[in-house]
Amino acid sequence: MPYSMTGFGYAQKSTDDTDVIVKIRSVNNKGIDISVKAPRDILFFIEQDVKKLIKENFARGSFQVFIDIVKKQPELLVDKNVLKDAVKEVKHLSRFLELNLSDDKIYDIAHHIAEDTKRETTIDESLKSLILETVKEAIKELKEERKREGEKLAQDIKERLDKIETYLKQIEEKKDQIIEKAKQKAIQRLKELLGEEYSERAFIEATILADKMDITEEIVRLKSHIKRFRELLKKDEPVGRKMDFLCQEMHREINTLGNKMPDLSEYTVEMKSEVEKIRQQVQNIE
Repeated sequence: MPYSMTGFGYAQKSTDDTDVIVKIRSVNNKGIDISVKAPRDILFFIEQDVKKLIKENFARGSFQVFIDIVKKQPELLVDKNVLKDAVKEVKHLSRFLELNLSDDKIYDIAHHIAEDTKRETTIDESLKSLILETVKEAIKELKEERKREGEKLAQDIKERLDKIETYLKQIEEKKDQIIEKAKQKAIQRLKELLGEEYSERAFIEATILADKMDITEEIVRLKSHIKRFRELLKKDEPVGRKMDFLCQEMHREINTLGNKMPDLSEYTVEMKSEVEKIRQQVQNIE
């Protein structure tokens, strides 16, 4: 059963002092595109690992990964001595630049400097492991939702394929009668133009016309495309691109069929409409 590219996954894991919350949203995309949002002091250390996990589990889609880290116990954000030195430095610079900064403004600037000074150049491996395990859980939930959505899409496509087959059956039942009627009409018209003495030629010309109207090949190919479509609907793998190609081929056969036999336009118009609706659904299949 094919998977949808639309879905949402959520997971949360906790330790004694930390909660890790991961949300993943996905929508359709021609390829694979991944955006990871996390606290900036850990994003550098986990971004590539998170993207790798997404790519290992999905072939197509646009993914937004949101990672939130909640500390249960407040931690000292900056070193007091570093903050004190930063305040002195900011005061010195403000005097040098002849700036009139309030104490609050000086503190804010110094605090940012102290935070950047404190920012770690490594990540605690236990925290990194916890984050990636939480991402895996969110991916698992996302896959389940994409599967459920895929089942709905597949069911809708099956029903539309059934409609196309019904129209195709009606076409098969009427095509011979339409061809014969067109042939007899052409013979009569040619006799009127050429005279009765050219009746044999009229018959030959009408037969050629009837051959040009023959839609047997288009019907056979269309049936083959429908059969292939149903086979793809049973596969548990990315099939969206193949389905999109089949939609193009089906539309082309129906269009040719309609051009050859305009009397069947009531059916070909409906068939093209169903193929277009299938194509719209296929755009969301992985």
